[in-house]
Amino acid sequence: MLFNFVETICTSTSGIYPITVLLLTILASLIYWSIRRPIGMPPGPTGLSIAGNMLDLIDKPHVKFKEMTKKYGNIIAVKMGQRWTVVLNQIDVVKEALLRKPDEFAGRPDLFSFGVFSENRKNIVFADYSARWKLHRKLSHSAIRNFATGKKLESIVHEVTERIGKRIDEQHGEPIDPKEVVCLGIYNILGTLCFAHKYELDDPRITWFVRMSRETFECLGLGMLADFFPVLRFLPTPGVRRLKQLRGEMFNFVYDELKLHRQSFDPGNIGDIFDSLLLAQKETIDEGIDLVESLTDTHLVQTISDLFGAGTDTTIMTLHWTLAIMAEYPDIQKKVAMEINEVVGHERLSFLEDRGRLPYTEATIMEVLRFSTTVPLGVPHSTTCDVMLGDFQIPKDTVVAINHYALHFDEEIWDEPKLFKPEHFLDDSGSVRQHPNSFLPFSAGRRSCLGESLAKAELFLIFTWFLQNYEISKVPRDKGESLLERMESGIPIARELDSYEVIMKRRTY
Repeated sequence: MLFNFVETICTSTSGIYPITVLLLTILASLIYWSIRRPIGMPPGPTGLSIAGNMLDLIDKPHVKFKEMTKKYGNIIAVKMGQRWTVVLNQIDVVKEALLRKPDEFAGRPDLFSFGVFSENRKNIVFADYSARWKLHRKLSHSAIRNFATGKKLESIVHEVTERIGKRIDEQHGEPIDPKEVVCLGIYNILGTLCFAHKYELDDPRITWFVRMSRETFECLGLGMLADFFPVLRFLPTPGVRRLKQLRGEMFNFVYDELKLHRQSFDPGNIGDIFDSLLLAQKETIDEGIDLVESLTDTHLVQTISDLFGAGTDTTIMTLHWTLAIMAEYPDIQKKVAMEINEVVGHERLSFLEDRGRLPYTEATIMEVLRFSTTVPLGVPHSTTCDVMLGDFQIPKDTVVAINHYALHFDEEIWDEPKLFKPEHFLDDSGSVRQHPNSFLPFSAGRRSCLGESLAKAELFLIFTWFLQNYEISKVPRDKGESLLERMESGIPIARELDSYEVIMKRRTY
């Protein structure tokens, strides 16, 4: 039809040159092929010939994808520049992809920004699915599990929260932005776990790393034009130069730590996660395991950087939301504090073994994870082969996004999902619901979060410490304003930290 239209225009104009006809035909063909939906691809909105649907999805794409399900269904395909992206918006289709066809959806897209930051995808988060990646993840997961759990983690968190408490008490009940103490606290915990260093809260190395990590997260979270228009990767744009600069500065910091750890490395005295990774590297070499190149020094540095980047930012954002929610819901805060006081008391700190004895507290933490959904679209997957999903044919190397926001706010699953209700995670007997449906804060399948157990343990220990020791309330000038609406107002692809202040006063018993 498009070609007939071009032909009509050309033949109706006397004296037109054949080259004009050819150029118009080529142009029409390019426009047609740029917006043509591949056969078998899921439905979705028609985009522009060059930008595709990008301009329609700049602001809160996770919300817009959820709204699109009313017209197109739970599996939607959109064109982002030159790339097709399939978005999964309902738990059943997500489970079909990630759990029943885990290998087929375990890839990572070859995005330019991923490759730049991860030194050609040598980390765990952005590396493509392969035997090397599986070995790398297995050994790294073992190192984290053996060192960043149990009594060791409890001791580190308790020591850091004591210092955070001193900083809060210095405010004498005056308004405080909790982002500062939360950021410094989490980075200190990870610094101790990874490097066996105990930093002061104001240590310039930590504050510098917080700033670098934040800027990097923003660069990667928003993406680059070269991710959607691959031809642009050959242009030295300011964004690319800045990302490379950030990568160099941050990784030099970690490479310096690697040198120090290698000099002092003792296989019989493992002091931190870096030592655990060095031990895994040594054992792999000694045993002559195939694919030993999967644990080069670059891989070790990238793994530590994964922990510092993804592991810290998401936990910080979740805690930032947690404190705002507690200020907005004083009745819920009171119930949590009462449960902690009844079970733990106020003369000792909480331990991980207390989790099963604090159902309302656990449910509140889970509801925070649902309600905040700090990274709504997660890290994108890609298909490793042509695969059927539902009634649709998804080609190999297609970008696949999981809309965690749509899962966590599905009206057919959750009763009043836009309200914060810990009861979402409690059964009729008051016990925590195990494996609730449509709840995937750490994803699932091959690409589930590497630091899930660490993040859950951190959140529990820090949250219970805050509610055990402090009453959190809104600043009087903010009484008529919702802190949660303020935080949601500036959400890009990854939920950003918006500043707010609260009042924290020591609880009296």
